[in-house]
Amino acid sequence: MHPQIRAVLEQQRFFKLICGASYRNTAFISTLARIFASAGAHVIDVGARPELVEAVKQGLAAAELPHPDLPLIMVSVGVSQDAHFLRVKKDASRCVTHGYCANACPHGVFVPRPEGGHDLRLENCLGCDHCVIACPEDALTLVPREPLAELQSLLGDCFDAGARAVEVHTGHGDREELQTLLQALAPWRQQIDLLAFSLGAHGQSDAELLALARDLETLAGPDILIQADGQPISGRKGKKSTLPCLNLAQYLRQAGLSAYIQVSGGTNNLTGQLARELAVPIHGVGMGSFARKHLELEPDEPVLSPERYALALDRARELVHSV
Repeated sequence: MHPQIRAVLEQQRFFKLICGASYRNTAFISTLARIFASAGAHVIDVGARPELVEAVKQGLAAAELPHPDLPLIMVSVGVSQDAHFLRVKKDASRCVTHGYCANACPHGVFVPRPEGGHDLRLENCLGCDHCVIACPEDALTLVPREPLAELQSLLGDCFDAGARAVEVHTGHGDREELQTLLQALAPWRQQIDLLAFSLGAHGQSDAELLALARDLETLAGPDILIQADGQPISGRKGKKSTLPCLNLAQYLRQAGLSAYIQVSGGTNNLTGQLARELAVPIHGVGMGSFARKHLELEPDEPVLSPERYALALDRARELVHSV
């Protein structure tokens, strides 16, 4: 594990920006990386595609980095149809253009056409299901973003591009799939400065998740980071949103795991404060949807003015320092 990452985990102030495993908007990823790196984030997490790693590198090149050699660029991979690796698909024969989907989507996926209806900007899709729930015609479904058959090739390209951290999203916890994925990572294990596993939000009980976490320690060793995922891709405000991930983290910590525990899924600007109030000894926080929305920037916004950039940087620092 990278020594600076270990230090901030030990100090319980680790912060990870989650751009989204299915997110493909390279221009906005670059902007987010620049802002959150300048704000002091320790990891920038993107999907496992080399062009996304390159987008982060462009943002880092323009950033004012407070930590030498950080942030690490992390790529996320998943098994068992993990919810983080889905995108929306529209059945045009069922769509009657109510517009509820566009109103429900917080990520700019549905772009209005002048003649009516919407085009889909799938590079903005995070697979959050807000639009699917909102559609009264059942015209929208979530489907896997892409097959993982080319995973080993993609990972090699990502490491060549500059990725130095990996997060495995465990889905339903299929042990055989997880072992296969770890074998795919084996050629680059010495290059990986941080290996993380995200678990939760797939219907397993806390006891099942604890058993999975213990199996992961056996498979990958204790020097790993476990992400306790509460309500994935929610981006909601308030303390209630952040309770599920903190409850899971508390359960895992009390069980005596050796791994570091970081929370995500429903995290927001109150997560660190609530963890301290409830005496939940988390090592860090990952933020995705809330962090992106908190900056009040549009995904397709043109080059930021100095004033817009300064405001966004202040908002990013607020989140990083809240941990």
